[in-house]
Amino acid sequence: MMMKIVALAASTGGPQALSYIFRGLSAQLPAAYVVVQHLLPEFVTYFAEHLAKGVSFQVQVATDGLILEPGIVAIAPPNVHLLVQTTDESPVRWQVTLSKDAPVGGHCPAADPLFASVADSCGKRGIGVILTGMGSDGAEGLLKIRQAAGVTIGQDAATSTVFGMPRAAWERGAVEKMVSLADIPAAITEAVLTP
Repeated sequence: MMMKIVALAASTGGPQALSYIFRGLSAQLPAAYVVVQHLLPEFVTYFAEHLAKGVSFQVQVATDGLILEPGIVAIAPPNVHLLVQTTDESPVRWQVTLSKDAPVGGHCPAADPLFASVADSCGKRGIGVILTGMGSDGAEGLLKIRQAAGVTIGQDAATSTVFGMPRAAWERGAVEKMVSLADIPAAITEAVLTP
């Protein structure tokens, strides 16, 4: 089965939501995961360690050139944008590229560049998940994933700590499925396993 790339973005309330999601997913799925979480720089390593607890995923702070393999969870490091690009060897093998471009909407890392890179590099093998958080980061990029025939999932208002980012994406027509946090692991699993 072809591997897929799942990009997740969150702000306020995100660490708890992401922990819940990864505990509900199988590390055996043919997918790699890339995560933008708005955090103060000094908390990124702690967040990665926290996310790794109780799961069998390989959780790490992303490095430039990291090859994305099934079961890897790559967290955006502080003060750079995390992008997904195809490798030179194959259009269906992907790697992390770290970009020192200016902040987007005040954020670095930001969700919009991540989602846009997944749309460009992965097309229908890209899955975008927008979670609880303030503001509108991710809405434009998530729309690009949807337009590229990827699957887009949003966290609903009832289970979001702050329904800013998912609402902005929904209003822009970027979210295909708006589901509760409890249903997100199943929605991701279904999207990964659908040919």
